[in-house]
Amino acid sequence: MAKPENFFVVINPTLDRHVALERAIEIANSLPVKPRIAVFIGVDATRVVDKPSNKSLYRDSGWLEREICAPLQGNDIDFDIVFSWCSSWAASVMQVAESVGATMILMRAQPTVDSFFQFNFGKWNVFKNSKCPVLLVRGEAMTKTGVVLAAVKWQTQNGEQKLLNRKILDAAKATSSWSGSQLHVVNAFRDAMSHPDRGALIRNAEVANCNIHIAQGDPTKVIGSVALGTEAELVVVGTKGHSYGSDKIHPAKLERLLSIIEVDVLVVNSK
Repeated sequence: MAKPENFFVVINPTLDRHVALERAIEIANSLPVKPRIAVFIGVDATRVVDKPSNKSLYRDSGWLEREICAPLQGNDIDFDIVFSWCSSWAASVMQVAESVGATMILMRAQPTVDSFFQFNFGKWNVFKNSKCPVLLVRGEAMTKTGVVLAAVKWQTQNGEQKLLNRKILDAAKATSSWSGSQLHVVNAFRDAMSHPDRGALIRNAEVANCNIHIAQGDPTKVIGSVALGTEAELVVVGTKGHSYGSDKIHPAKLERLLSIIEVDVLVVNSK
């Protein structure tokens, strides 16, 4: 019997809709063995108006039953609920996720503002230091196009990037397996000197040649273009485990990608 997954769903109780929980239930119902879901309820103080007059800062037992418990019980999913008052939101998310053995963290991706998507420091901290993949959930229901797109950099000689490539492919293969989707792989390169080995990529990705997309250009634009062209329902990307402050160029790539596409993005790191 397959071992059940442990999903860790991050809920901001000040919001009226909880898309990460919706997606967790949607995915759970597609799996042969339903996962156990841990619901983390906490507020990132940097993302809310922290004033007594803000009515969304107050929730009662009726809200908990209606918004959290009822949807899970109605879909016959085992769950736990964790409440956090910790002011270090990102650290508490990772601490609790690790303690419950989470295999995937699901959280809402904030809407794009003025055609540009931007994360705060807390979310970057989670992406770069989480022990498991992080699924960024967009507001709409997952489009069933039957395509999962993995974005790699196969031409690298860097050991950390090689590890990241492997983790990206492993996560994408697992996702395409339970979703019944086709796996596609995209690899951008800057010039002829950095062209990736297509044969090696095909062997490692274990997909048909037509599912490999290698193109010259800016990585973000190439990934976005292929995601749109294949109508991918999910894009799997990687981020290196450097600090946000010392490596801003890499965060900008993911933020720019999320400004181009409107589907869920699964983020894995090299740790």
